[in-house]
Amino acid sequence: MFEEILSATIRGATPLLLAALGEVISQRAGVLNIGIEGMMLIGAFFGMVGSFYTAELAMMFPAWAGLLMFAPWAGLLMAGISGLAAAALFALFAIRLRGDQVIVGTAMTLLALGLTEVIYQRLFGVTGIAQGVPAFSQIDIPLLSKIPFLGRALFSHNILVFITFLLLPCVYFFLYHTQLGLRIRACGEHPKAIATVGSNVLRLRTLCLLFAGAMAGLAGGYLSLADVPYFTPGMTVGRGFIALAIVIFGKWHPVKACGAALLFGLGSALDARFQALGWAIPYQLWLMLPYLLCLAVLAGFVGRAEAPLALGKPLE
Repeated sequence: MFEEILSATIRGATPLLLAALGEVISQRAGVLNIGIEGMMLIGAFFGMVGSFYTAELAMMFPAWAGLLMFAPWAGLLMAGISGLAAAALFALFAIRLRGDQVIVGTAMTLLALGLTEVIYQRLFGVTGIAQGVPAFSQIDIPLLSKIPFLGRALFSHNILVFITFLLLPCVYFFLYHTQLGLRIRACGEHPKAIATVGSNVLRLRTLCLLFAGAMAGLAGGYLSLADVPYFTPGMTVGRGFIALAIVIFGKWHPVKACGAALLFGLGSALDARFQALGWAIPYQLWLMLPYLLCLAVLAGFVGRAEAPLALGKPLE
């Protein structure tokens, strides 16, 4: 039982951590990416589309049958590119044109909700036919997955889980142990000061936002290519906003954000287990569990979080 919950916790935390790592970089640079929910949804949709049509090509042309094994990777690439494109649109209005970042991000999410549903119905009909698209399968790491008690929970996952948790130390090292990471943090604290020594604040913020968009797109791709092998409109169901909460709960630190992601992943795992018990409690209450946990943590445990001083403020 414990092993199953731990495994489900890690799987549930993976898309949240992917999105949160990108958001940490973005917010450290001073850009409040409220549109992360929309970018995740766009990534989930185009990830499914990329995998679906790559598989279609492989089946239509026998000479290209080898493409079938690369279909999930093609979908993941599409997910990352689509998230990056959405972030580029966000950067145009929020950074270059100095629009209000909260309003632009909200508009981005609403655009994604409508756009993905319209295109989905246009391509696959009202009921949808893109079921069972090629997805990432589980990988058992030799020897490590055989460790008693914790082996399968920690070392039997799809490859995106392993990549995500390997990205964590990379992002931490980049942000706190490189000169570019220092400049990014300075952009979020004292952008005018860093501009006086020759750094292009707008360019740095744009690059950080593009990275955050690509990570959000990959997080969405995880949902449609690893979590469940299909797309449904609105399938992110607020995970982007939970990723924002994770960044705040983690005090804008990647390692602490990982701990927060695991905590919310545990909420999702317990939600599924409680529903399976068959208690005479409406299942909607169990579905609320991760979000109630989010509110409780932010209200009672985070305290007064010190955000970057220039977060959400356009450079004058």
